[in-house]
Amino acid sequence: MRFALFVLGIAFAVILMFVQLGFRNALLDSNTQLHDKLRCDLVLVSPNRQAIAMAETFPRDRLDQARVPGVAEVHPMYVDNAFGRLRDASPNDADRGPSRGIRSIGVDPDAHLLDLPELDPRSKTADALRTPNTVLFDRRTKRDPDRPGQTLFGPLADGAETELSKRRVQVVGSFTIGTDFTSDGTLVMSDRTFLDVLRRPMTLSASPAARVDVGLIRLAPGSELLQMKRKVQDALTDGGKTPDPDVEVLTVEEFKERERTFWLNNTPIGFAFGFGTFMGFAVGVVICYQILSGDVTDHLPQYATLKAVGYGNGYLAWVVLQESLILAVLGFVVGLGVSWAAYEGLTASTGMPLRMTADRIAWVFVATVVMCAASGLIALIGLLRADPADVF
Repeated sequence: MRFALFVLGIAFAVILMFVQLGFRNALLDSNTQLHDKLRCDLVLVSPNRQAIAMAETFPRDRLDQARVPGVAEVHPMYVDNAFGRLRDASPNDADRGPSRGIRSIGVDPDAHLLDLPELDPRSKTADALRTPNTVLFDRRTKRDPDRPGQTLFGPLADGAETELSKRRVQVVGSFTIGTDFTSDGTLVMSDRTFLDVLRRPMTLSASPAARVDVGLIRLAPGSELLQMKRKVQDALTDGGKTPDPDVEVLTVEEFKERERTFWLNNTPIGFAFGFGTFMGFAVGVVICYQILSGDVTDHLPQYATLKAVGYGNGYLAWVVLQESLILAVLGFVVGLGVSWAAYEGLTASTGMPLRMTADRIAWVFVATVVMCAASGLIALIGLLRADPADVF
């Protein structure tokens, strides 16, 4: 029973580290889920748009400038996190929930710009999306805890009618991306519907298509990625003569890394979860030290007997370190099992992608071994100083 309690104490620290790391990486992974779906080679984006949720655009003319030799296609992608308000279109006001902000994405349904089977130009959903005022919804949209079977935005389902920014739209299908820290759900629609519903009311004096959120570039077969990136950037900056360009060229991986860097370095969330992981390690050191120092104290007469009959401090140290390593391995196994189940439950309930990766398992295992070994070494101090005569 005592040994089981020791193992559970170590497992608690392991679970704490796994959960903190899980939330930290889910934060980063959830905010790059859209980036992972992009079907392009290069991305055009405003230098001020450090995160996809920011409302920083650039002139549409830049798309034409980017059509240099070696570029096969250039397409605009519209992303809105601010103006799109979705509300249940039920005729009964009592059944209608409040309007909520939802991420809206507008793409050409004939270009297959997102790696979603529902946007394959040959699919029925893509064909239906060509009809004005039609949308697809994310199947992982957050659920309403007060209304079973419904999302936070009402009963979204194929064929349902809903209200986007006070305009009636019809749901013609669904897809899967997932939520993140800035959006509880996502709608995908044609670029025509996006501009008509979300941009035209906001740009009364200009063309709604005059500004672009993200430009997606596909290269011709055989083109070298980094070479084409420099070539497109030169075309946009007139060979480097434009000192402060209003558009930047990135690879998809650079676009993802930019998003991750923003959330890690420019928000308190990255620091908070990093500090939480450190606190899990510190708590584990304290727990393990209390376990080992108490055990050493309880068995001090036995250790003193070993010292009296000739066993040196090195042997006694190895005994205590063995105990700490056994606790580390068994505590880690128990903590890993509980954490894995917690990841599955949290992913299902929050929609955030908590993934148990090999790198994370290895990192936490090493941290657990170091934590227990360090605690064992601290607990040894009193033992190594003990005089057998004083003990007896």
